[in-house]
Amino acid sequence: MLVTFTYGIFATGCQWFDPSHISLSADTTISLEAREWSKKIDQNPENIEYYLQRAEVLNDEKRYDLSIRDYQSAISIDDDNSNYYYMLGDAFFANNETTQALEQYQKAEAVNPNDITAVFKTAQFLYFVRQFDKSKIRFGKLLKLSPQHADGHFFSGMLYKEDGDTATAIQFFEKTINLLGSDYNSSLQLAMLYEANGKYSEALSNYEKAINTDPTSSEAYYARGLLHQKMGDDEAAMVDYQKTIEANPTSFNAFYNAGNVLAERGNYQKAVQHFEMCVRFLPEIAKPYNRIGQCMELLGNTNKAMENYRKCLQIDPNFALAKEGLARLGKL
Repeated sequence: MLVTFTYGIFATGCQWFDPSHISLSADTTISLEAREWSKKIDQNPENIEYYLQRAEVLNDEKRYDLSIRDYQSAISIDDDNSNYYYMLGDAFFANNETTQALEQYQKAEAVNPNDITAVFKTAQFLYFVRQFDKSKIRFGKLLKLSPQHADGHFFSGMLYKEDGDTATAIQFFEKTINLLGSDYNSSLQLAMLYEANGKYSEALSNYEKAINTDPTSSEAYYARGLLHQKMGDDEAAMVDYQKTIEANPTSFNAFYNAGNVLAERGNYQKAVQHFEMCVRFLPEIAKPYNRIGQCMELLGNTNKAMENYRKCLQIDPNFALAKEGLARLGKL
């Protein structure tokens, strides 16, 4: 890689920044497109747009170490644009430098306290790092600046859910749906809240809305299947578990729960097939081996039953049901 340097230091606002120019025009570790923008930067190193364009390309290539430098260069040329700070914050966050990310989001908000994107990014970041009280304050500010901000309402709902204030959380999720017309995440959250409060009809209705919004999601099908099973409707549960598997063919939980339903119906051979899929996906989990052992025992295949009880106990020596199974077979 050919690297050239131009040295210099100048002041920007209230901070010093070293704009040492490192040419990337011959760097073959980045794409041709990024190198073309590099040539433009070499010719005109004061053009902010060139840095932003190259940074976007570098982000797509996951070269955040380099895109961070480009955003810093943009800020060194114009330190009064809040956009550049939260773009830099995003690059730091993508590069797993979370402290620096938050610092840039806060700088963006300081540069322009009414920048809705800057306020949102700060609030969202604080939520993700579980600083919920600070996050709630920021989302409150956001919704004052932009009362129709759908994501602001959604995250506010999540914060009130964390606080255990179900009624307020529901209001925020419903507001999000009203603003967007439909929203998968809000419908799913509403379904789970209603289910937790024993309002199964409302829960089923919202699971249906979530599925209608995103028919490819395995999460809503699985959650609805669990609720159907809880309500004693095994037929509906099996339909949803099958849809879960169609959407996510490696869903351990869907195979496991479907296996349990089949075993309860006495369809032990089919149940074993489902539990064996669980073993294929997660061979280090003990409970499918135990269930295979129980089914094989009921099918009269003592050797296979003992083999699977023992596999279960190899993983978890304290698994009581597997011990009981071997005791019944006289092999403990």
